[in-house]
Amino acid sequence: MKKSTILFITLSFSLLSYSQHKEIKELTPEILQGIKTDIENKTVKFKATLSTSEMTPEQIEFSVDTFKIEQIAAKRMDIDYSTAGMNNTVNDLTASYNKLLNKYYQKLLKLLKVEDKKVLMNAQKAWISYRDAEEKLIWTMTNDKYSGGGTIQSNFATGSYNYLVKNRALEIYDYYDSIIKNN
Repeated sequence: MKKSTILFITLSFSLLSYSQHKEIKELTPEILQGIKTDIENKTVKFKATLSTSEMTPEQIEFSVDTFKIEQIAAKRMDIDYSTAGMNNTVNDLTASYNKLLNKYYQKLLKLLKVEDKKVLMNAQKAWISYRDAEEKLIWTMTNDKYSGGGTIQSNFATGSYNYLVKNRALEIYDYYDSIIKNN
């Protein structure tokens, strides 16, 4: 199993580690800033544990990037685990993974030979078309007439869409990482 897949599974389970034992709070900009500050502090410690391992600097960077994304989402979910709160958190999680996808897409593009860049660009265009069509299907399938209804259907839809984007970010990173390791 690829390291990024293992990392993804590990970090995804971190979202589940937070219990829903407190009263739901509104996630204010001040609270969100506090979360980000807390995670920045934890990231320094997390990165220190990775620096002593046999990881490349690129693998450490990716691990730190995903650590921040997942930890912020987990903390947010712990504060506001209402249906709307979960959807907002997962939508922001998806946006963060989309940024990560674009970051590593650009890094990968820089490593490819001119003739191979077009292959990557065509594949990414095709993936974007697939992603957009799949998003429409996801929302169609969570429609009451197919799903049985309920507010949880929006959580299923945002989670499924997140999976698409997160998985593509991991795939692009894996391509990038394989070139880095072999050069």
